[in-house]
Amino acid sequence: NFLLFNRLNLNLGIRADYFSPTKTKTYFSPRLSASYRFTDITSLTFSTGIYHQAPSYIWLIGNEMNLELKNIRVNQYVLGVDQYLSADALFRVEGFLKDYFDYPTSLRRTYLIMANTGAGFAGSDENFASFGLDPLSSDGTGLARGFEVSVQKKLSETPYYGILSLTYSEANFTALDNVERIGSYDQTWIFNISGGYKISEDWEVATKFRYSTGKPYTPYNSNGIQSVEEINSVRFPVSHSLDVRVDKRWFFSGWTLIT
Repeated sequence: NFLLFNRLNLNLGIRADYFSPTKTKTYFSPRLSASYRFTDITSLTFSTGIYHQAPSYIWLIGNEMNLELKNIRVNQYVLGVDQYLSADALFRVEGFLKDYFDYPTSLRRTYLIMANTGAGFAGSDENFASFGLDPLSSDGTGLARGFEVSVQKKLSETPYYGILSLTYSEANFTALDNVERIGSYDQTWIFNISGGYKISEDWEVATKFRYSTGKPYTPYNSNGIQSVEEINSVRFPVSHSLDVRVDKRWFFSGWTLIT
């Protein structure tokens, strides 16, 4: 951790992973983050790093060939600006990019990359894809990118608090057939707002609203088998939910009841 010119804060680090079941057992993951303070209320932040994730155990025991798999690798970059609107309110804009390498992909089903499995019920619902029974190779790639805008208000002398965020993202993966497809977890737009108002020491009200683009899915042919040509080509409808909460606190000698 380094502080330069009283404005620039640097953090350097490295992580080492050892995973014995696979052929390549040791991985090193360097990290860097920096924050530059333009003023007392405005700062620019940047972070980057290499991240590794070991293959799932079920993939390794599903087929002996899969012991040759490498750890999944992600090169990640995040750039953001923080602006304090007041002592208890922060505005943030952040962009991100994640570049995926060495993602397991099926040698038998050249359209199948393991990043696009496991979103639903495992088993016959996805033709047992997430089980990793196929022989796999570490030749899949992917790219996720997007941005987020958020405002956070902490509870202070003003008796209300909340977080508002809007996120745009897209994630695409490529298997052995070299066709780029939308990721199964891709939700293009996500909007969240949550917060509350502390009426008194006894009473508090809060609410939470979430809106998101529907996840993609693969339609089925008339024979009940998923259409390989249309992987993740259709989306579920948008989803939204609203929660409302009212808290009443009862203070007794030595204990408190919250209803």
